[in-house]
Amino acid sequence: MKLDDLDIRWVHKAFSPAQEITDPKLFVGRQKEIRDSINALLNPGSFMAIFGLRGVGKSSIARQIKLIAEGDKTLPAALGLKKSLPRKKDFDFIVHYYTSDGFVHNVYDLFKRMLFGDEENPSLFSLTKSGDKQLAEFKRTVGIEGGASFLGAKVGAKGAEESKFVPYVSDDLIQQFRALLGTIRKDNQDRDGLLILIDEFDTIQNKDGFASIVKACSSDYVKFGVVGIASTGTELIKDHSSIGRQIDFISIPLMPELELLQILKKAEHNVGQAITYEDTAMSEICDKSEGFPYFTHLLGKEAMLIAYERGSTNVSLRDIDSLSKAISEGRLTNIFENVYHEAVKNSPQREVLLKLFAEEDTSDIPSADVYSSAIDMGITNPSQLMKQLTSPDNIATIPVLTKVHDKHYRFTDPVFKVYARIRNWKFSE
Repeated sequence: MKLDDLDIRWVHKAFSPAQEITDPKLFVGRQKEIRDSINALLNPGSFMAIFGLRGVGKSSIARQIKLIAEGDKTLPAALGLKKSLPRKKDFDFIVHYYTSDGFVHNVYDLFKRMLFGDEENPSLFSLTKSGDKQLAEFKRTVGIEGGASFLGAKVGAKGAEESKFVPYVSDDLIQQFRALLGTIRKDNQDRDGLLILIDEFDTIQNKDGFASIVKACSSDYVKFGVVGIASTGTELIKDHSSIGRQIDFISIPLMPELELLQILKKAEHNVGQAITYEDTAMSEICDKSEGFPYFTHLLGKEAMLIAYERGSTNVSLRDIDSLSKAISEGRLTNIFENVYHEAVKNSPQREVLLKLFAEEDTSDIPSADVYSSAIDMGITNPSQLMKQLTSPDNIATIPVLTKVHDKHYRFTDPVFKVYARIRNWKFSE
């Protein structure tokens, strides 16, 4: 394709830095992880746990698992995994994909979504032949009357005026839920099963009751899976050891350079080769990405747009240098620039502290080493500067650092750690 024929929208569509990849034709790499996911789908009664650092592409992989479970063979074919799929009959799962957000505080909230649906999923009752009747019976059996008593129990009552309802997941409720799943199975015998995937699982503050649900309701027909940020699988499900033997752990590591390069190669293909990357430019983008596909998508897209705007068919190393300068000077509009400003605010000393943490190679960073370096740079009391980084004044601001254990901290978003490292100083030294 000639550059004059290239629509700028194709450049934007060739990359996905802002959201997970839902189109299997845009997905690259992760052959082992996709194979492990297919094996988990084939494992009766197993529980799927997809974990890794933020920014490594967990949600994109989970979205591809959804498609594969529904029978889409596009990605397995592209990755050479067709032999891993069932031969006599394609996958044909009913898949409900839930994403936890600010409205899902506990398993009770999650339960409501599963039962009654959301903007992406219909109610589980709709999967039965007599959905409305099933719903009415469920409400009657567990005593749901609506309002504050919804799925709740009256506790701690000293008088009528002091009564309150607290959400909980009871054994009776679990058994009724299990009965509902049994009806779904009976009414959908032609399907492989029901797969319930829960993304952002780690953001659910109170997970009490979840293990009981999974343990009681998993079967060769019903399968659960969670997706979340964690360094290890046990960290993701640390409160649910009782389901340990059922778990298929799927670890999503940093993406190797060869697969990062494939992101750029596929983007070239998706714009009809109207714009291509010089080898040195590709290498520089992958090097700066440090294993995070998010950065490859972000830098790759912005670099291609620079070439497009100056009418060039090649992305050169000069374009990457120009882009890097824009990032280092805070001129590239992205969410991390706002996070950087919120973390640093008007404190040059806090910026020094943030930069020192960002320069540490380990995931769990010992504060003693950072404080020592900060003191050498003239900061008298670095521990007092930590509050804005770990507990911001603005409750709507996400802390950039979190304490993982005694005197050790971790970046809440390791992608921001990379950004903080490559960005120039806000305050001149």
